[in-house]
Amino acid sequence: MATGAGPQGSLIVLWAGEDPALHSALLEELEEAGIPYIDKPTGEDAEAGTDILPIDWKARFGFEVAVASSSLAAAEKILEKLLDEEPVDMEIPAEDEAGPAAEAVPGHLTAATSAVWTGAGEEQERAEFLSQALKENEIPVRVEVHGSETTLYVPPEEETLAREIIREIVEGAPPA
Repeated sequence: MATGAGPQGSLIVLWAGEDPALHSALLEELEEAGIPYIDKPTGEDAEAGTDILPIDWKARFGFEVAVASSSLAAAEKILEKLLDEEPVDMEIPAEDEAGPAAEAVPGHLTAATSAVWTGAGEEQERAEFLSQALKENEIPVRVEVHGSETTLYVPPEEETLAREIIREIVEGAPPA
């Protein structure tokens, strides 16, 4: 993609790389500064598919931005400024692996005071499954673990429905 009438003078590659965030920021800055450029994706050469063992290694994905030699100094200042900036944090934070007992109880779960199921020992997986089943039925559920015992609590107005859902799961029986 070329801007305006295209750069005047010989073309010099200003930047080549695989960072889409830096690529788009660079193009924006060059446009703001009125510096014409040529933007070309790398890895799309016509002869790239014909030569099995190319002499020059080329990336199969990326970008290449070229400017006229007359604009190179100004363009390099823009690129240098962008490279000095902190990179955008795109990392997704890891979930806290603390158990349910360590979590703070959200406000809507403080009303979950009716115990509808209690299991001990190796029934932790069942407790998680039952908790998810209740949530899928839009029933707020609070899970408490005390030692080896796990208890599920729901709001009193949801107790009857919650007990029926748990009975269906535990006994494998459809509603009566």
